[in-house]
Amino acid sequence: MKNQWRLVASIILILIITLFAVFNVDTVPVNFGFTSVKGPLIIVILLSLLMGSLITLLVATGSASKKNKEFKQMRAEIESKGSDIQRAVDEVKANHQKQVEELQNQLLEKDGKIKSLEEELIKRYTAGTPVQPG
Repeated sequence: MKNQWRLVASIILILIITLFAVFNVDTVPVNFGFTSVKGPLIIVILLSLLMGSLITLLVATGSASKKNKEFKQMRAEIESKGSDIQRAVDEVKANHQKQVEELQNQLLEKDGKIKSLEEELIKRYTAGTPVQPG
């Protein structure tokens, strides 16, 4: 159904342009400043339309390439920041793991000290030596 409407719209547009061309066949002068040319009005209008379209295309292409360049720069910056963040996360993880290991070692030392003190206490109780507080 969409294609049928496009076909109908295209036929109507072609008909309008054809009628416009038939009604505007008068010869008109075009002055370029250094020379003057005479031609049918429809040709002058179509050439003006073509030149305007080309100028628009050139401007749009320039803008699009500038935006594309900015996009690539921003993407590179995002990737750089992402790697910086990952490096910082890895560093924090390494520091955290180091702290955990240090605390585990301290805990093992304290457990060993507690066991040795318990063993000493047991030896003193079994040997009959009075235990002095402090």
